[in-house]
Amino acid sequence: MELKLLIPLRNLLRNRRRTLLSLAIIALGTAMIYAVRGYVDESMLNIRAGTVRQFGNFQIASPLLWAEKTENFQYLIPPERVSQIAEILRTIPEVTAYTAQLNLSGLAITERKTKVVRATALEPQNRALDYNDLVERGSGLAPADRATVLIGRTLAEELQLQPGSFFTLTTTTVDGAYNVGPLQVAGIYTLNNAIVERQLIFMPLGYGQTLLDTPGVTKIIVKITNIDDTDRVAALVQRKLTEAGLDFEVRTWEQLAEFYRQIRGFFNVLFGFLTIAVSVLVFFIVLQVLTLSFLERTREVGTIRAIGTKRYQVFLMFFMESVFLGLLGSLIGIAGGWLAGQGFNALGIGWTPPGAIEPVPVQLRLELGNALWPFLISVMATAFSALYPALHSARLNVVEALASK
Repeated sequence: MELKLLIPLRNLLRNRRRTLLSLAIIALGTAMIYAVRGYVDESMLNIRAGTVRQFGNFQIASPLLWAEKTENFQYLIPPERVSQIAEILRTIPEVTAYTAQLNLSGLAITERKTKVVRATALEPQNRALDYNDLVERGSGLAPADRATVLIGRTLAEELQLQPGSFFTLTTTTVDGAYNVGPLQVAGIYTLNNAIVERQLIFMPLGYGQTLLDTPGVTKIIVKITNIDDTDRVAALVQRKLTEAGLDFEVRTWEQLAEFYRQIRGFFNVLFGFLTIAVSVLVFFIVLQVLTLSFLERTREVGTIRAIGTKRYQVFLMFFMESVFLGLLGSLIGIAGGWLAGQGFNALGIGWTPPGAIEPVPVQLRLELGNALWPFLISVMATAFSALYPALHSARLNVVEALASK
């Protein structure tokens, strides 16, 4: 067995230039797939983390809210229902924190300008979804705060506001009456999203309820231990809500984040297209190289067949050469891709995504899990490229093969 494996390996060394060319092609294709896979995985992990940072692991709200039937504020969750939901959440070990939010909209008015804004009223310094870590100037919201607010830097620039500045928020109560409340800017946050920074403000939950004249909340945000358990825990919470007779619906962060689903679909198409393109390129180039190599050894095939070598043994010899070629080339590609990727990551190259204000770094995720698929794809492409020339060589007529020049 050892001898049979050594023969294909020795054959690869007979024409070193052709072997090196094949290895270079396979390695380059593998490294390209590895790099793209690393970029896709790193981007998706960052987007996923950012999405969970925005929505929590899952949210609980009235079906009317998810159906966008928000007339007359009938979707609001009353305090007694909030207590029942909280009691259910406390029975689930995976739930680490939860908090309530109230969403409203209104007009932010200063002496110079009026701007339509959306407000999220939240429990300051809660452990589930707190935005104080986004503050770059001023201070975050504290539990004792009331008529204070966090605003985005883009909105602060438009309204010419600084920490400590005042403006007025005009909104409509649940009964349809107008309500006006003065707000002081506690801090200015950054989210690297021009649309969010221009429209969204954060205020204490109690003050938001005062502005809307309601004790209710819009939704319950839930945080769990492991993001990968989101679907399972969300389904468990939904079942417990239904068993308790509570007409509320659980939505996971992935269901809420349409942008994430769109970008995931785009990246899947991008990676799939590039993988197919590179695999086809490697297949045909290696096919051409191997075909020429095997044709040059026609007389050799006739000689070994004449001394009793079976056709399947000839096929295996040529096929194993290609397999070894694919294995070695793929390993070189992974190693080279890892080294090149480390250098690329060290450069700190960035780009500005649509809607972003500042560039974000372009990084490649260089891990063993990312390398598996590029490795297997390159090996399989090389192995398939050897099938035709190996079969052709194995089927050669002995007399004709010996007579060939």
